[in-house]
Amino acid sequence: MAPNANPRYLTYPDPVELDEADPESKYTNPPANNPVVSGLALEFLTSLITNFTWVQRIFWANAEFGAFRDLKILDKYPNPCFIPSITPKGPDDIIAAGELTAVQAPVGTAFYSSADFVKLYTERKATPVQVAQKLLELIVQEPHIKAISQVIPELVLAAAEASSKRYESGTTLGPLDGVPFVVKDEIYMHGYNTFCGSARLFDNGEGATSWCVKKLEDAGAIMIAKTCMHECGSDTTNCNPVKGKTPRNPYNRKFYTGGSSGGSAYCVGAGIVPIAVGCDGGGSIRIPSNYCGIYGLKTSCGRVSIFPTPGITPGNGVTGPMCATIEDLKIAYRIMAEPDPQDSISSTFPVHRSPLAPLTAQKKKVIGIYKHWFDDCSPAVHKLVQPAVEALQKQGYEVVDIPSIPYLTMARRAHGLSIITDIAISLNGDVTGLTSPNRVLFSVSAQTPAIDLIAANRVRSMMVSHFATLWQKNPGMIIVTPVVPDVGAEIDEAHLKYGVSDADSSIRSMKYVSIGNFIGAPATNSLVGYDDDTSLPVSLMGLAEWGREEDLLGWSAEVAQAIGFERKRPENWIDALAL
Repeated sequence: MAPNANPRYLTYPDPVELDEADPESKYTNPPANNPVVSGLALEFLTSLITNFTWVQRIFWANAEFGAFRDLKILDKYPNPCFIPSITPKGPDDIIAAGELTAVQAPVGTAFYSSADFVKLYTERKATPVQVAQKLLELIVQEPHIKAISQVIPELVLAAAEASSKRYESGTTLGPLDGVPFVVKDEIYMHGYNTFCGSARLFDNGEGATSWCVKKLEDAGAIMIAKTCMHECGSDTTNCNPVKGKTPRNPYNRKFYTGGSSGGSAYCVGAGIVPIAVGCDGGGSIRIPSNYCGIYGLKTSCGRVSIFPTPGITPGNGVTGPMCATIEDLKIAYRIMAEPDPQDSISSTFPVHRSPLAPLTAQKKKVIGIYKHWFDDCSPAVHKLVQPAVEALQKQGYEVVDIPSIPYLTMARRAHGLSIITDIAISLNGDVTGLTSPNRVLFSVSAQTPAIDLIAANRVRSMMVSHFATLWQKNPGMIIVTPVVPDVGAEIDEAHLKYGVSDADSSIRSMKYVSIGNFIGAPATNSLVGYDDDTSLPVSLMGLAEWGREEDLLGWSAEVAQAIGFERKRPENWIDALAL
């Protein structure tokens, strides 16, 4: 990263624009030629692959991951980018003085926010202890238990009792005091085991609580439970045969919640809590937020610290909030994003504005659309996302036509190689105790030669530089796409026992989300409607320049206002405040 190439940033990539001169630069979709494997066939395949290195190498070569080393364009990008951390100089409201305008968050009655819990407590209609007790009773019942990885009632009640005493004495800690939240099983917490959705123990809870969760607890929020996830964050459905921890979508039980932060999304979408902590290495916050009808924020690379949790995919993975309302997304994000002095990247980010400061958006409103990419979704999704763009135009947004994003398809493949290799490295190549799909995936990815991993991260350098040119030409532009190309991911009941290997569906589901992880830029989903046939929610995704999460929050609010969106509760919604 070049120092001071952009006056708003401490470090910023050299903007270098790409063109589509080479065949590899064209936008295409990979051929759907991978078989769906489950049950006994998957068990046999797993035994074959995990026991023979030469078979692993054949599968690795078949995925064409070795193509990166032969890309001639990479001669211009000799330096790989392994962690795309790009740091702004100061908070948005300071560095963008005069560029911002206040935005009113949409007020709805379908879902509770943290303010509803605080109001309940301040009006003495209930105490945090009473709410915590009710939630502890609910989350161990079907169908909610499927979303829960671990709950320790004594820890929950101790935090609730402390909050109740603060309300009694008038010494509350702020807008989240007494507000319940849940945390994905990937995040280390003192007193809680961490399994990362597997049968393997990654941490026994003897260490410190991760920084971003500790910030929420310091604000008085009550951690109710750890939530289930797709094993090792390796896919986007949250199909997990480990202990039967596959929650069903609260809007339609025939569909998945999405993953890998599926348990967190379920708990918010079903009304159990207004706030959850998720992680996103390839859409794992945005995809389940889209499927479960909530809001999720994939933060800039390194902005939110999870120390001392080790990142299982440090080049792609981030942590962020998943919330029932945009207002809570703002509050939770600002609290979680407090710079961590023990984290080398988080500590370089500026201190954020007050959690209750108003939302803002750029006065010059610009969204960018690469039409070929945007339109590459199902008719059911396009039917809802295209009118949302038109509604934004009527609200004063300029739509910038992005003629192409060269090498986007190659970048998607490079992201795939980098993330699965990162996870294989974090496992030290040991796939013992994992389910069959992941024993196959990580055995194969462990065969990645260093030259190809470096080449994939040279592709990352190339894409970071190209996106820098897009934002240099159009300051403040938010690049808009659907979140996923299809409405929901339907459950095949036969897959719930053994898991499933379905590479084509995995690749397709990450069509839009992976580039944000690969270049380290922030992104969010903004709800735009419900599918008529399935009742499942559909969202628009916004991708912003590095460090401009506040722009995305304001944009989400303006999307909701522009389309007059009325949210619906799912059928099994829980009224957490009805004591």
